[in-house]
Amino acid sequence: MRKYIKALIMILLILVLMVVGQIAPLAVADHLNFSENTAVIIMTVTYPIIVIGGGWLLNHFLFHQSLPLVSKWRFQWWPILYAILADGLIYLFSWIAQTGFHSSVTTMNNWWLQFVMTVVSAPLVEEYIFRGYVFGALDSIFSRSITIWLTAFIFGLIHLSSLGKAAWYNAVFLVIAYTAMGMFFTLIAVAGKSLWASFTAHVINNLLIYIVGIWAAVSTSSSMMWRSLTGTLLGMGIAAGLIYWRFLRNKQGRKL
Repeated sequence: MRKYIKALIMILLILVLMVVGQIAPLAVADHLNFSENTAVIIMTVTYPIIVIGGGWLLNHFLFHQSLPLVSKWRFQWWPILYAILADGLIYLFSWIAQTGFHSSVTTMNNWWLQFVMTVVSAPLVEEYIFRGYVFGALDSIFSRSITIWLTAFIFGLIHLSSLGKAAWYNAVFLVIAYTAMGMFFTLIAVAGKSLWASFTAHVINNLLIYIVGIWAAVSTSSSMMWRSLTGTLLGMGIAAGLIYWRFLRNKQGRKL
């Protein structure tokens, strides 16, 4: 029971750090009357430090263990190929569902700031959070297969922030779609035996979203939400299934 409580505390506090890491730097910058770009730069730099550093402290004092998927960097090509495949499927299914496209570059004056945030900072923080601290806490309690599912589901839950002003019943579909995305990244990390493998795929995924500017990840229209998320659900779900069958079913399936 003690491990369950520790895991719950760890997960809740790390998710709180995600919120604080984004809000606190912006609040301080606003209080000091910094420009919008300066505020975003400060947040981009401090956000990973607050979340990853805070997570390290929590893991150190609560579990005293090394994280199972945090290993020395080793570049692998296959996560890139599967990320391209997943995004290709997302765009295909979104086009079939007649989901609109838009350019995400226009949401910020300096495109390079959004590039760093979207393609570098966000993947780094999310991989350390979910395939690092959350996965490690759950893996100390549950079997590997349950840990994979729970990690993916928590990843889906945290993306409820993307719901915006869409109708509340779209929340269910949003969680399912982003759980598929979480499953995709988690299976890559497990198959590659390192969160750096999923980080690579996450960077490529966000880079392609940044370039193509598909609306699926950020749509707030109540009428378009389910259609927008159809691409994410099917694309990531199919890619995750392929990774399981290709890398895990025969080699590690019995352990999962």
